[in-house]
Amino acid sequence: MSIDRQKGDDGVLVITLNEPDRRNPVGHATRQNLLAVLAEAGADDSVRAVVLTGAGGHFSAGGDIRDQGERSLAAHRARFAVISDLVSRMARFPKPLVAAVEGWAAGGGFSLAMACPTVVASRDARFVASFTKIALMPDLGLLSTLPARVGPARARRLILTNRVVGAPEAHELGIVDELADVGGALDTAVALVLEEAEGPAMARQFIVDWFARDLSPALEYEQAVQPMLINSADAAEGRAAFAEKRPPQFRGC
Repeated sequence: MSIDRQKGDDGVLVITLNEPDRRNPVGHATRQNLLAVLAEAGADDSVRAVVLTGAGGHFSAGGDIRDQGERSLAAHRARFAVISDLVSRMARFPKPLVAAVEGWAAGGGFSLAMACPTVVASRDARFVASFTKIALMPDLGLLSTLPARVGPARARRLILTNRVVGAPEAHELGIVDELADVGGALDTAVALVLEEAEGPAMARQFIVDWFARDLSPALEYEQAVQPMLINSADAAEGRAAFAEKRPPQFRGC
């Protein structure tokens, strides 16, 4: 299993993306596991709050390139149905949910962090969209969650330019809610969710639902479009270039 979970005596469930030798990629199996763990945690009265983090000093380097080969559009869209369920559950999670980011949050890892209602990052954390480097559009809801934090113009530029944003700037832009010392993101996140867990759960749920109201169109759009992009010649070239550590030669097809 590529994720670990540990519940403390305080009722905080820490979910850890745990494939540190590859910087915790978020492939299909990981997304399925995460969806199942969150569904269980949401229904477990002993769980007061959840923190999502990564092992080995990084949050996640993004989607698993090895998991993105050609499949039928129907097969890809079935996988994106899992993504839609996962992101919707995270954005509307019935308990406090915080991402604790150390190191890189790139591509799908960036998206996964943005799907959490609250983000804590260590001061040396770095965020980058990076999807267009392999000829893809953002997924895991980033087309909705990033503009909600930084505004449409900034989100568009960050996505199209793949500019790396360090944690202090990310805090200024609204990508990050709280900064922590290096190595301290998890402890800061646990303290934050415990504080939030003391609040009124019913009112909190209505508030969270309201802020997630614009998410569905983005998830529907990526489920329709991203499978076609994954099967494109440019995406195949992007994957090959990534594996061969060379610049890609895109041809627009």
